[in-house]
Amino acid sequence: MKKTVLITGATDGIGKALSLLLSKEYNLALCGRSEEKMKDLMMQLHDCDVYSECFDITDDKKRHIFCENVKEKFGTIDVLVNNAGANTKKDKVVDINLDDLRYMFELNCVSAVGMIQEIYPLMAEKKQGLFVNILSTCCLFNNPMAGSYSAAKDAMEGISKILLKEVKPDHIGVCNVYPGGTDTNFRANANPNYLKPETVAKMIKACIENEEGCVHDIVIRPFIEDNMA
Repeated sequence: MKKTVLITGATDGIGKALSLLLSKEYNLALCGRSEEKMKDLMMQLHDCDVYSECFDITDDKKRHIFCENVKEKFGTIDVLVNNAGANTKKDKVVDINLDDLRYMFELNCVSAVGMIQEIYPLMAEKKQGLFVNILSTCCLFNNPMAGSYSAAKDAMEGISKILLKEVKPDHIGVCNVYPGGTDTNFRANANPNYLKPETVAKMIKACIENEEGCVHDIVIRPFIEDNMA
């Protein structure tokens, strides 16, 4: 029986690359914001049992309905990939708009915790599962003008590390992924010297397919980056 992988932020970048990579071997539950991008992705998925919805991941009600619909279709969810996120506003700390800061936490942390809470009971019941949380190397090296994004990702990192200890007795794994610069639409300008989203997706797939223990952390940076300390 094929396992089911739920991927948030599936219509672009790492999420899209992972969806395409897993499509031949897994059932997929996908969500994103863009109807147009989701339609394009669905046309590229062949021989895959897939369920998709488009909505704002920060909407608690829509997030819950999506998870309930996925459960009804597939019965269970084996892997949750919390990939949705963005750095929507860059400012010096002294200039951060507090509403922007709150939204960054909702998008990059709170919504991911909400997804975990929706899926955890299914995994706990069968004593098996994996949470993959896409973080950022900004958790390891903080840059100016990225205060809101870094703070939100740092918060998610802290929660994820605690989650790892809390769900271990249920034989549920937690993997934190720290991509460096990745050449996706996440950034305003393309950079061919950055990682390809497919490269990050391959690392995540290897983590999902590992059957002995759990890979807890994946850090991957392009050679062009020097922010290692």
